[in-house]
Amino acid sequence: MDATAGSELIGAASAEFERAVQALPADSWERGTPCDMSVRAVVDHVVQGNRFTALILGGVGREEAFAVVSGDQLGSDPLAAVRSSVRAQADAFSESPPDQSVPGPRGLPVTAEEFLRFRLVDLVVHAWDVRRGAGVDETLDPDVVTRLSELVEPHLDWMLGYGAYGDGPSGALGPDAPAQARLLDWFGRRPD
Repeated sequence: MDATAGSELIGAASAEFERAVQALPADSWERGTPCDMSVRAVVDHVVQGNRFTALILGGVGREEAFAVVSGDQLGSDPLAAVRSSVRAQADAFSESPPDQSVPGPRGLPVTAEEFLRFRLVDLVVHAWDVRRGAGVDETLDPDVVTRLSELVEPHLDWMLGYGAYGDGPSGALGPDAPAQARLLDWFGRRPD
């Protein structure tokens, strides 16, 4: 993955998640999502991941970072929590060298550049999850989808090897399928 392209995409992916949270109707927070969590739990999970990432990129150890972000991360203003956490994460990535070693999924060491791919997927795929759960328009920003797909496709098998994406690709979509459907399918989502 080109580190510059990834670091430029973090802002757009963050904005995509923020846009999804802004679109949530007040009565949607306890609804279920495709990842078997409530809408609120998915938003909390992403905010927790953003804050965890900012901490570990800043040199905080994995266990200490988990302790800091345990418990409810949203409080009474989920949108403010999303905004502050995406900023902290984006700033942390911009200040970290791409080859910095950090504890990645399952605690295994990865570079900051590799970890960025996981965080980008988390932001964009979970943006779709909360939209689907809330019953609002599920269309993701096509430019974000295309750019993310181009960044992760060469590393897809490696990323899926961590076992964090449910069933992974269905194998049912061809290269002519819409880009959003293919991206979601890679990460275990079945939009139709």
